[in-house]
Amino acid sequence: MIPDMVNESYNQGPFKLICDDFGPANVIVKGEHDLTVVGVVDLEWVYAEPAQLFASASWWLLLDRPINEDRDFEIGGPPKVTSRYFRHLEMFKRILGEEEEKMPEQHSKKISKLMTWSEDSGAMWLHMLLSSGFFDWFTFPCMQLRQRVGVGKWSEQLEKINSQKEAKEFVARKLREVEEYDEKVGKVEQKKALLASDALTREEFIAAVRAIIS
Repeated sequence: MIPDMVNESYNQGPFKLICDDFGPANVIVKGEHDLTVVGVVDLEWVYAEPAQLFASASWWLLLDRPINEDRDFEIGGPPKVTSRYFRHLEMFKRILGEEEEKMPEQHSKKISKLMTWSEDSGAMWLHMLLSSGFFDWFTFPCMQLRQRVGVGKWSEQLEKINSQKEAKEFVARKLREVEEYDEKVGKVEQKKALLASDALTREEFIAAVRAIIS
């Protein structure tokens, strides 16, 4: 599945500086009636990634995180925001293409083409999942990717992964880690209660928490 969604022209680079947490909330404008951008904030998630991810169809056109529960698929089908998202995506691609045409000839005009490729290949949904971290079956990008790949091929690939020894060991290890994490959180909460009741000093609380998480 993944080889079909890797753009061969950019598989070995170039790599672009990216902030995949970037969205409307990061932008500072002059005022309510003057949307001139004067600055951006909260760039702590900046990193380098392949060009095909840099030029992928943007998740923030949803005006929300793509894996938020409000965007999940429902029993009756896709969420209500689906049509709005694709409408905004078409608008974004059109304006991007128009702006690229205004650029001098010596400048690259490949971003809009790569964005269209990410949509046509279905890679945009994989890109969203890669940048989202944790997600469930019914999240917006996961279900879109499943539909793009095809239910039959998706089930076949899933069965292959689940039958591998490494996958079973990975799942077992992660479940153990979750149990250990929950146990530590419980102990920390107990110490917080003691701190709140003045049964522990601030220094004693810090020392106790360090011992728990170390």
